[in-house]
Formats: sequence, C-alpha cells, structure tokens
Amino acid sequence: MRSALALLLAAPALVAQSPVPPGGWHHVRLPASFFAGNRARLLQAIKAMGPGTIAVLKSMPVQPANGDGDRAYRQDSDFYYFTGVEEENSVALLDGDTGKYTLLVQPRDPRMETWTGPRLGVEGAKALGADEAFTFNEGETGKGDSPADKELQKTLRAAKRIVFMDNLDMPFRDRVLDVAYPKGTTNWGGGDKILVDGRAMSAEMRSIKQPAEIEMIKKAVEVSIEGHLAAMKGSPRFTNEGQVAGAFEGTVRSLGARFLAYETIAGAGNDGCTLHYPFNDQPIAPGSLILMDAGAELGFYTSDITRTWPANGTFSPEQRKLYDLVLKAQDAGIAEMKPGNPHIASMYAAGRIISDGLVDLGILKGDKDEVFKKMEWKRFLPHGVSHWIGLDVHDAGSYGQGDAIYRRGGSRKLEPGMLLTMEPGIYIPKGAEGVDPKWQGIGIRIEDDILVTKDGPVNLSARLPRKAEDVERLVREGLKKR
Repeated sequence: MRSALALLLAAPALVAQSPVPPGGWHHVRLPASFFAGNRARLLQAIKAMGPGTIAVLKSMPVQPANGDGDRAYRQDSDFYYFTGVEEENSVALLDGDTGKYTLLVQPRDPRMETWTGPRLGVEGAKALGADEAFTFNEGETGKGDSPADKELQKTLRAAKRIVFMDNLDMPFRDRVLDVAYPKGTTNWGGGDKILVDGRAMSAEMRSIKQPAEIEMIKKAVEVSIEGHLAAMKGSPRFTNEGQVAGAFEGTVRSLGARFLAYETIAGAGNDGCTLHYPFNDQPIAPGSLILMDAGAELGFYTSDITRTWPANGTFSPEQRKLYDLVLKAQDAGIAEMKPGNPHIASMYAAGRIISDGLVDLGILKGDKDEVFKKMEWKRFLPHGVSHWIGLDVHDAGSYGQGDAIYRRGGSRKLEPGMLLTMEPGIYIPKGAEGVDPKWQGIGIRIEDDILVTKDGPVNLSARLPRKAEDVERLVREGLKKR
C-alpha cells in the first residue's frame, strides 16, 4: 500500500473536477471576528510591554499611475490583517492600557463618492468594530486640525511606547516621529518615548495561518489552477506570450480575483530563463517550452504556482530529461516539508537532486559530492526554492539564520499551519558557456503551494498536473479545439 505522503505528493493522472463554482468567488472576505481576534492578540502583546503602550497602523498610500489617475488600490497587508479596512487614508490606534480601538478615516463626501464609491465614515468604521472613530479633513492624513488629526496627536503625546507599523508612507511616518521625538526625526534621542517596530510582531502572528486563512488561500489556489488550465489548453493555438498571460489573467478575473498575486511571468523558449521575466510580448517559436509563473489573489490572500509545458504538446528529449529532473527535485523538497524540519531542508534535498542530475546529464562535470559542495549547480538554479505565502506572495515571517546555500535564512523549524511554496528549476540560457547547445534556451520551473500539517505536507495545487505525460496530454486537449 502506498504511504499517505506518497498519495499527497502524486499528481493526478487526470485533472480532478474543479471545486470553483461556475460563477466563481467574487468579493469573498473573512468575517469581522477574524480581524477582532487579531487585534486582541496584538493588544495582549502591547499590553505586556508595559503601561502607556499604543500601536499605530497606517493604510497603504495611494499610488499614482499617471497624470490623471491612480493605480487600483490594494490595502497594506498588516493594516488589513488587524482591521479588515480596505479604504485608503485610514489610521488605526490601539491602546494597550484600555484596550480601546480607534479608527481615523476619510470623511463622507458625496462629491468624491460619486467618482470613487461609498466611504466608511464614522458609522462605517464603528460597524467594522472600532470603539471610536474620527474623520480627517478631505485629502489629509495626520497633518491638519481635523478631529482625526487631533485624536492622533493626543494619543501619540500621551504614549510612553509607540508600536509603529511603518508601511513606507514617509510623510505620515515623519508626522509620527515628529510627535514622538520633539527635537525632530533626525534626533531621536530628544524625547522620552520608545519606538518599537511593529512589523516584526505582525510577521510572527502571520507566520502560522489560521483555519479561515487556509480556506481562503485554498480558494485562491483553485482559481489559479483554472487560469493555468486555460493557458495550457490554449497554448497550441497561441502565437505570442501575451496570449498565454491573457488566458490566465482573464480566467482568474472572471472567477473573482480582482488582483493578481504578482505580475504574471509567461516566458517562451529562452525567455523562460529570465527568472522574473517582465514583458510577455514575444512570439512563441515552434518547439518552445512555455514557463508560466502566475497566481491569483482572492479575498486579499495569494497563491503562487508555476508550470512549464511544451507549446506543441510534446517535450523534446532534452526538455523531457530536464523536466523530469526538476520534478524529482520538487518531490524531494516537498517530502522535507514536515513539522520539526528546518526550512532549509527542502533546499538541500532539491539542490542535491538537481546537482547530481546535471552531472549525470554531462552538463556539470566532476565528483558528485564535490560538485554539490562547491555549489556549482547554483549556476543553473540561482534562486531559493521556497518562501512563505499568505497575504503577500512573499509573506511575512522569519526564516531563521542563513547558511552558505541560502543566506537569507532557513534554520527555522516548520510548524503545522505554515504555508509555503516549493519551486525548484533549471535555467540554461542560450550562449551558456561550456554547455552543449542542445541544452541551451531551456528554462523549467515547477512550483506548488504546500501546507504543513501535523501529518506532513499537503500540496494544495496538486490538482494541476505536474507529471510530464499528464502535462503533454493536457496541452494536446487544446489541439483538438484548433
């Protein structure tokens, strides 16, 4: 009998029936109780710091797109995690002594709401759980004499310790620091207040996903799978990378993903060797592989999936050998994603498979142990193979101390409720020195979203085929529709 882990890792021979309802999941959100629970945990943490401690959280600034418009607004992840507020120009204040939660928001303004839609105002803020709410003047966030600004100044002046979640809104940051340090932001020792980086506290809270978060991420993954299926099945009739990206993006938007988790990467042939390929506008040459790294965001939670497939439905011998090697490395990495193992264990496991396999294929030369030890394989796998996912595609949370292979971290032990990717790859661009031309111009990555459970890793995106023969069969379905 096959082990439970083997069943979890095995990709289905056929695509399982989609759990996404025909109309998709539009405007799905976590309940108010989720955000209230997060605030309660934060309040408990700041109260433990001592009397006079407050937390200050600021919404994401609006990002201009051009001279007469702004980019689609997406809330700061930490601000959303503790408030559920999706509106710009907002500030949250939490008082560790009293437990009071105050929201400072934009004023209701019929003229502006005609253009950009309804605003919360005071009543809306209280409906979302605020004990008190005040409004700024129109276009102001902490720099005037409005009721909200006066409340902000009063709260900051009374505090002994400020836990500040700084989202790089520099004007607002300076306003906070100017109050905290009366001699100015360049002379922080001028006041009697203690400033604490709240981002580190939030990151630890977000590291272990709650059941409601896991369910939302599962939805984002399922919507992303539908987008990948549309791109893969459509590729035999596509002539340009833009059509591949468009098939994914149109599908996930129609199923409820207002935002992408990140900009779609759809590189054909040699373009697949550029890790964060940004253009998606080149022709698809006959016989090319297509590497698409694309994820949907649903209810503010992200997914991150990569598949690589032959545009014509058939791998060449060289493409197939490299593809099978990457898949073997991914399986080895996923198998290490169990509680108690360090995060770096999956990197070692996948890297060793890649390293030994490249020696076997003659792409790397020498003793296998020495090749791995010297990290010669990093030439063809230059990135880490795993990162957290959640509210951000590279989600908050420490990886622990790094080492020679992955200096960004990796010593942290995995725990149930952690969600992370597994994404090894091999990239051999055209002109690669010392490599037989038959291997050149091939870029391959396979990436899935893995949930750590007490019983081991669960591949949330396993419904999307990974095995070479299943990938080929899926793409060939598109040939029947030409």
